[in-house]
Amino acid sequence: MHLWLAVLLIAAMGLVLGLLGGGGSILTLPILVYILGIETHAAISLALILVGGTALVGTFLHQEAAPVAWKDGLLFVGFGAPLNFLGADLSRYVAGTTLLLLFGVLMVISGTAMLFKRRGPGGADQRKVWPVVIAGATVGFLAGFLGVGGGFMVVPCLVLFLHIPIKSATGTALLIIAANSALALWGHRHSLNVDVKLLLELVIPALSATYLGVKLTEKLSAQQLRLGFGVFVILLGVVMVATNTSLMFKR
Repeated sequence: MHLWLAVLLIAAMGLVLGLLGGGGSILTLPILVYILGIETHAAISLALILVGGTALVGTFLHQEAAPVAWKDGLLFVGFGAPLNFLGADLSRYVAGTTLLLLFGVLMVISGTAMLFKRRGPGGADQRKVWPVVIAGATVGFLAGFLGVGGGFMVVPCLVLFLHIPIKSATGTALLIIAANSALALWGHRHSLNVDVKLLLELVIPALSATYLGVKLTEKLSAQQLRLGFGVFVILLGVVMVATNTSLMFKR
């Protein structure tokens, strides 16, 4: 029963990942830990493989609907790669409740920024290069430390700072998630203990739902995608803040 529930929820993760370009690890990790009872560090490794592989496939699927900004995406990863490894090393020694709380707050801020984004020029603004560099480094660190791809922060950075259209930003975010997941997986190699059979049982519904999510983006307008992304990120951020605040007060 737990496996079937996990399969359904993993499929929902794939749908969200393909549709919004984020949410994979934030949804996958709790499923693996709380539904399937996998130990946290092992669950992080499995989540990185699941989300990274699904995001990579989603990148090429999105390329058919809207051009992926390959150069910008790889540069974004390059800025965060050193801190990705640092974050993965620190995750073995630092309690994550406070950072998860801060991450939830950041998600609320990112989602709100997407909701109130004004239409800007089509090209990148050179005066805003440094915020992108800082964002890339921050996303890289969190990807390593928390075992997340960082899509919830990547999409707003691409849209707000680089002025990449939301549909292209979604595919580009999946490229960044795939690369960040691969880097974070290398950083977590000390706890790499993956059940291959379980991985195969979960990756098939994830990929199928991602394909459906990508197809849905072709039916929705850029405005609908941006608003949907903003609302979803805010709601999930509020849940993270409430959950981790409660855990802190129980100590």
